[in-house]
Parts: sequence; structure tokens; C-alpha cells
Amino acid sequence: MDTDHAEFVIVDTETTGSRAGDDRIIEIGAARLVGGEVVDTFQQLIDPGCHVPHRITRLTGISTGMVYGQPPAAQVLPGFVDFLGDAVLVAHNLPFDARFLDVALAEAGLPPLQNASLDTLRLARRLLSSLPSKGLSKLTQHFGIEVNGRHRALGDAVATAELLTILLERLRLEFNITTVEGLLGFQRRRYKDTRREPRHLKKIRDETLPLLPDRPGVYFMRDGRGSVIYVGKAKSLRNRVRSYFTGVENHVPKTRKLVRDVRDVTWRETGTELAALLEESQLIKNYLPVYNRAQRRYRDYPFIRLDTTHRAPTLSWTPRIANDGAEYYGPLGRRGQAEELVELIGRLFLLRECADNVFDLGRPCLYHEMGRCGAPCLGGDGLGQYDLEVDRIRRFLTGQDAEAVDMVEEAMRQAAATREYEAAGWYRDQLRRLQRTMGRQRRIASAVHEHHAVLVEPLAPGYDGLAGGAQLFLIRYGRLAARVDLPADPGPDELADLRAALAEAFDPGLAPPESHLRPDVDEMRMLANWMRLHPDGARQVRWGPALDLDEFLDAVVVAAREAVPSEAPEMEESDA
Repeated sequence: MDTDHAEFVIVDTETTGSRAGDDRIIEIGAARLVGGEVVDTFQQLIDPGCHVPHRITRLTGISTGMVYGQPPAAQVLPGFVDFLGDAVLVAHNLPFDARFLDVALAEAGLPPLQNASLDTLRLARRLLSSLPSKGLSKLTQHFGIEVNGRHRALGDAVATAELLTILLERLRLEFNITTVEGLLGFQRRRYKDTRREPRHLKKIRDETLPLLPDRPGVYFMRDGRGSVIYVGKAKSLRNRVRSYFTGVENHVPKTRKLVRDVRDVTWRETGTELAALLEESQLIKNYLPVYNRAQRRYRDYPFIRLDTTHRAPTLSWTPRIANDGAEYYGPLGRRGQAEELVELIGRLFLLRECADNVFDLGRPCLYHEMGRCGAPCLGGDGLGQYDLEVDRIRRFLTGQDAEAVDMVEEAMRQAAATREYEAAGWYRDQLRRLQRTMGRQRRIASAVHEHHAVLVEPLAPGYDGLAGGAQLFLIRYGRLAARVDLPADPGPDELADLRAALAEAFDPGLAPPESHLRPDVDEMRMLANWMRLHPDGARQVRWGPALDLDEFLDAVVVAAREAVPSEAPEMEESDA
């Protein structure tokens, strides 16, 4: 019979001790499992006719008072036998429960149980050999099974039923066992016959893993139909992919399920970990793999907008970038962070916050009275001083002015000294965010529409047949315009190709884009985070319209040569 249609009755007994005959059953619980679902249960306390030891009460919570007056085993067992019927009898450490049931049945004048029997402890020992303990407590903890009443008969029986469904699925996948006959026979196999690799895992380990390169790239895990179910990136494809197929039983449940479903692994080298990071994000959004829960959709990331089109610029935040003459800084991680940063700048700098129609009245408003604005609406020296304040904000937003950090620290100390603890906590949180934001912006050091640079990363030796070299990320108007691989010792043809790529990406006549789309912003965010997290490894060569193309080419080539280590470091496994 197919295991999906068979009936299993999982039983558990609580007793006064461990010796059948001398000790007695005090509770019996059972759960009927059909098709992976518990469809019925049986539970009954039993009067053993004797005192329940204190150690048993501490373990189970069952006291002498609880079982006093309950029916004896001779009255309970006929109902249990009817509940069991012709189902397969299952228990965790079945011999223990079977001994107590047989003794109680004999004392009641009933015949012993003749049902086919299955021990989940024996299954676990053969299927989960790497786990140090196969006890029910450890297995429920390992698989994340919630036990409603540990060391109570029905709670343990239901938990064992859930464990059985997991083991049945593993038997189906790893040993192609789908019948009750095969299941009952498996529990009696010799250990050496049950520890062989499942067919699909063995094939991947034998045929695929040895081919993986020790270089950065993206990898694709596919199911039996060839569909991509997971996309990942790695600094070392060999180390990262291999980690999925070793110590499978110790992985988190999601990873174990992924390994269970994967039938093939393919990959594509990228030369650098940064390129792998960028490609992974794009591929996930293209394929929408079922096991990639994050990064499946493009998000709106906020930018700080300095509106310099007005004679007295204002500051705000926006989820969109437009070619409207304003300056944009970012992207930031979330909307709340942008709102708090605008509020912080409003407290630290004397930038106007009033609407244009209020400004045009030419008289100070409430913000001036609050000490948060220098009243540029009055013109004269106030407007000139306002221009200096805008320059300070611009330096602050590009991470070039650390004075703001000192100002926030001082405001935090003053608030704490006056016992304004809520305000002090707000400044403390802003200080942490400010330090992270300034660290990222310092690497960019320009507004989005003024960020023109080449980011240089060393190529992994052996990539694309090259002994080394550099990967160049051409950034124009804050966006990734192109990616170029340059050998360690470029010849005239490679230099000519690089010059052409630079000329196209950094054409002085190239107008800024009307808008930055979500994929552009997503790449900008990853590039900014990479530069913040890799301040030593990331090298930038900045470009300006006044820079001669050949001079720019020479600077990029020099940076590329400097990026190549004299001795290639040994690759380490990525946390991708």
C-alpha cells in the first residue's frame, strides 16, 4: 500500500517506571495519521492501582490524585484496540510502549497486538546519522516541531506523527520508498545500507561540485523540470555551492528543503564579487525563484533633494530623481531614515522651511523666531549668509564636513544633562545613522547628477583565461553605464577598446537622464554600500568635463594596475 493512503496510529504511553510488569501505564495517547494529516486522536488517563512516584510526577505532571478514580487499564484497552484497528502501529522507541501494552493486554485477558509496527527511532537512526541524539526532544527541536504537552501521551504522539511525516518525505526523496512494505523493511536495514547518498545529491557531488571554479560568480539551482528555484552569488563558487551539499542535516529547514528540491546547479563567473552582487539582484527579479524571498521586487529608495533652482534653496526628500536642476543625494535605506535626516539638518543648519509663497512676503516667519532660519527672505547680508549655509549642507551631504557629528554629540549631551532623555535618545539614534550615512557619502563625495567615476576592482586570477587584471565599473550620473574587463598587462587593442568605452560613457555632451528608474537606483544603492563596506579595496578615478580623455585613460590604467595584488590572495567563502 502507498504510504500516502495508509493509516498509521502513533501511540505513546506514560508509566510509573521503566519495567513492564512491575510498573504500570498511567496514560495512553494515540493519533491517527492519514496522508500526512492527523485525522483523529485517543487519550485517556489510567488508574494504575498504585502510587505515582514523585519523579514521574515531576517529569509528566501526572500525580496520584489525577489518576485516582480513572478507569483501569482493563477498561481502557478495548477502546484503544478498536481505535487502532488494522492501522500500522507507530511509536518512538516502540519496544518500550509495546512491552507495557502487551503486559496490560495479557492482564486484561486480551490477545497481544498483531499490527504491523514501525519505530520512528529506528528510522531516525538510519536517516539522520549525523545528529548526535535521536531522542524525541532533540528531534522535535531540530525540525522545529511544536510539542503541545511534552511527556504527556497525546502531546508526544502528535509530535511523533509530525516527525513521521518528515521522515516519510525524506525516504521518498532519498531512497524512493513510497510503500508501507518498503517502509517496514527499511527500518530493519543494516546501517551501512541506509547511509548511502540520495541519488540526486550523489550526482551533484560527483559530477557538478568538482567543476566549480574557486572564483566569484552567480549560481542557479534548478528543479527536476529545469526551472530556476534559487539564485545566489559567491566570492568563491566552489566553496559556496559546496556548503549546501555538506552537513545537510545541520542546515536550517529552508535550506534543507532547497537541497531536497534541487536537481542541477549551473553557474556563471563574473570576475569580481561586486559584479556577482549586481547580477544576482537583477537575476532574482528576472527569474523570481521560489526560494529567493528577498530582492524579488524593486523598492523605492528615498533621496535627499536640495532644490537649488530657488534663490533660497530648500531641502526635502523624494523617492524619485528628475533632471530638474535640483541636487539629489543618496539613496538612503528607507523613508523614515530620509525624514529623520531632513529633520536633523533642519535642527543643525539654518535652512528655510517655509513655502515659497510665505518666503515671497519678505518678512520673517515662525521658523526664524524658533531659531531655525536666518531669514534670507529679508535679502541683503542674510541672503549671502544663507548661501554659505547651503554650501555647508552640501559638504555635509557629501560626507566632507564632520562638524555636524560634533554638533549632534553636543546636543545629545545637553539633552541628557537637562534630563530630556527622549530627546537625548533621538540624538543618539541620529548620531549612529549620521555616521553610517557620512561614511557612504564620503566615498561618493558628490550629488547623484555629479557622480562620474570609474570604480576599479581586481579580477580573480583565471577568470576568462586571464592571469589577473581589473574590472572597471563606469559610473555616469550616478548610474552604472558599463563594465569593462582589463587584463593585467593590456595591449594596444585592449587599451583602444577601453578608450572607446570611456569616450562613450563620459561624453561631455551626454545629457543627464530625465529620470532614474528603479533598476538604476537599485544598482546605485548596491554600489554605494559596496564602497562604504570596502573603503580600502574600492578605487575610484573621478571624471570631470574639463578632463582630457587621454589623461583620464592613463589615470584609469594606473588605478587598474595598482588594484592588482602582487600575489593573488587565497579565495575565501562568501556569506552570500
